[in-house]
Amino acid sequence: MLQWLPKSIQRINLLYYSLIIVVLGVPLWWHTTDTYRANLPHQKLRELKSRKVLLSIPVDVCFDKEDVSQDRVDSLITSLKPYLLSRTPKGNAIFDILPISAEKCTNKRPSVMLTNNVKRPSKAEITRDGVKISVEKMDRKLAEVGSDIVNYLDLENLKNHVFSNSPDQSVMNAMAVSTSYNILVTVVNPDPSTISLPHDLAEASQQYLAPFLKELAAIATFTYQTQVVRYVTLPHRPAQNGDSFYISESSLPHLITPIESKLGTSTSNDINLIVYLVEPEFSPLTIRKNDGSFQSLATFLSPQFGAVLLYNTKGKSSVDGSEVFSVLLPQLKQLLGLRASNNSRIDGRELFLLKSRTALTHVVRSVDTLNSLISLVDSIPNMVIGDHIADQVSLSIIGIERACTAMEEGNINLALLHSSLARDAAEKSFSDPSILALLYFPDDQKFAIYIPLFLPVGLPLLVSYLELLKEWRRNKVKSD
Repeated sequence: MLQWLPKSIQRINLLYYSLIIVVLGVPLWWHTTDTYRANLPHQKLRELKSRKVLLSIPVDVCFDKEDVSQDRVDSLITSLKPYLLSRTPKGNAIFDILPISAEKCTNKRPSVMLTNNVKRPSKAEITRDGVKISVEKMDRKLAEVGSDIVNYLDLENLKNHVFSNSPDQSVMNAMAVSTSYNILVTVVNPDPSTISLPHDLAEASQQYLAPFLKELAAIATFTYQTQVVRYVTLPHRPAQNGDSFYISESSLPHLITPIESKLGTSTSNDINLIVYLVEPEFSPLTIRKNDGSFQSLATFLSPQFGAVLLYNTKGKSSVDGSEVFSVLLPQLKQLLGLRASNNSRIDGRELFLLKSRTALTHVVRSVDTLNSLISLVDSIPNMVIGDHIADQVSLSIIGIERACTAMEEGNINLALLHSSLARDAAEKSFSDPSILALLYFPDDQKFAIYIPLFLPVGLPLLVSYLELLKEWRRNKVKSD
């Protein structure tokens, strides 16, 4: 290298090039290949994962104004509280029931009415509007009353929906909790040439489905669509039973398959409500259970997919929207996680359970998502973590903490709001495009890119330093 120059100038040039590489080249290379990683609150997320969620459930305790004094109500509430707490389910969530004195029971949340108007005074009478308890018998039956109230609130089912993979059928039927759902109402006409019943599905949905979804507006964003699918027939010919026909319960999943392929694009947030118009030659059609009995209604659920109504057309002049939705709306309630019932309306207890299930699930899933992000980041050191991801994580943590505080205070509406925001932020942080595998470079790829650049520059310098070392040794030997 520069052999024709004097030795002193060669050394100066060698030092000059070395300084350029060390002072400019190496820092520039380091800066251009460095992976930016914003700080994430690892310790805070681990604390949230181990934290148990406390859900305080306010229960209005009201009374017949001519029967009970306020002092009597306060005394009964104080006596009832320990019996309630001893019977709440234990596990990942802690339930605290807060009996609150109320002059009047409403349909906005769970309620217990103290009255003498009870058919069986020795027991609590559970109705759609709440629990009625005999004032005269309550002192001697506090333990039983506590159990009845806990059963009325259905806390065990609530816990199973959120924290475990319970074999309970209601848990398996329910759709996954989400911040939005799309209800797809479909009329299936297998043979338009023989079935020409008029139907106004859009108007019926507006009249019956829309008010139902409006009651659930606080839980998630609901939209609905209607459509008609033609020429989809039953996969198996129904069996005849006298003057009627039936489909066996075991063959119902096969009915879903041909219909599902015609429904169009489907996502995990779609809930399908299907009205299958049964051909007149197979009407009336019903469902035969596995035990040999027949269902009173020709309808069934497909877990985490939707509900199907086999609508018998024989003798009908049109498709009755009221009849259709009186069957499908209770099915929709089951798909949202409630117990089976024949009621197509949402009462205060059911609405509270839906809100509680949604808020708890959002909190649990947000914590799980954030901890999955932390594990992913730790396992891939070269993954880019931008400031916007850290901001989303912080926003999710704030939402989780505020939701937990609201649940502890019994403010389920505020808890639902914060938990929904927390889950949205957690999902955005985990699925951000900047952390995808194709947007970071492993070390072997870095070496493959930069070695061809550094080798032509570094090799002459290395040879020059070796020659300089040899010359120094020769000079040392001569001096000795």
